[in-house]
Amino acid sequence: MRDTERAGAGAGASAELTARFATEVDWTKVVDLYIPLPDGQYGPDLLERLWSPDLRTADEAQATLHFACCGDGSSVSPAAPEVLPFLVEAVRDPAVAVMVRTQILETLAVLARAGNAARVAGPGPKPGGRQRTAPAPWPAAWERAVDALLPLLADDVEGDEDVRAGVAAVLARATHRADDLIDRFLARFEDEPHLSAAEQLVLAVGDLAPHAVERREHAVAWLRQRTTDAGKGEEPDMDDDTDAWLAWMEQHGHDVRPAAVVALRRALQPL
Repeated sequence: MRDTERAGAGAGASAELTARFATEVDWTKVVDLYIPLPDGQYGPDLLERLWSPDLRTADEAQATLHFACCGDGSSVSPAAPEVLPFLVEAVRDPAVAVMVRTQILETLAVLARAGNAARVAGPGPKPGGRQRTAPAPWPAAWERAVDALLPLLADDVEGDEDVRAGVAAVLARATHRADDLIDRFLARFEDEPHLSAAEQLVLAVGDLAPHAVERREHAVAWLRQRTTDAGKGEEPDMDDDTDAWLAWMEQHGHDVRPAAVVALRRALQPL
C-alpha cells in the first residue's frame, strides 16, 4: 500500500476499547442481512478493524458494518443501535483514517434518514410500498449519538473539514432538534475556516428550517442573505498589496451563494 493511502490511518484500537466491543454489543444481532447464519454472523473483530492502520482493512470493515446496520438503506436493522456508539467513537477518534471516518458518517446519515422514515410511516407497510422499520432501542441510541457528535462541529484540526462537513450532514437529520441545531450551525458558520464545511452548514440549515418552530423564519432570512453575500470578495493580488492580502486570508466570509440557493429552496418546501 502506498504511503499516501496510509496517511491518517490509526495504530489500532486500545485494549480498553476492544474489551468494550466484546462486552457492550449483543453480537447475535449483528449479522449480514443477506447471508444466512452462521456465515453471516459477525464478532468484535469487525469493529476492531475500523482502527486498522491498513486502510483497505478499515474500509472493508466499514462497508460490512454499513450493510449490517441498514442493508439497502430502507430500514434500521437491530444491529444499528448495538454498534452505533462505537461508530460514533470511531468518527470522534483521529486515530481512525479520515476517509473511514467520513464513510462512517455517510452510514450514520443513511441510518438517520431511515429512522426518520420509520417514525413517520408508523407500523406496517404502506399499500404498494415496503415497510420502513427501526428497532425500539434506536431513538434513544440516535439521541445519544447526536449529543456525542455535536462537539466535532467545532473541531478545528487541519484536514478534518470533511469530517465537520459530514457531521453537519448527519446532524441535519436530527429534525426533532431543529431549533437548537440551527443556532449551532449559524454560530459555527461564522468560525468555519473551510468553504466545503461552510457550504454543508448552509445546506444543513436549509434541511432543518422546515422542522423548526421558533427559528424557522430566522433561518430563512439568514439563507436569503447568504444568496446575495459574496463573502470576503475576490482575493487581492499579494504582489500589489501584501497587507490587504494577509487581511483577506485571515477572514472567513465564504461565498456560499450556490449552496444557499439550494438550501433556501429546501427551507421553503412544505413538510
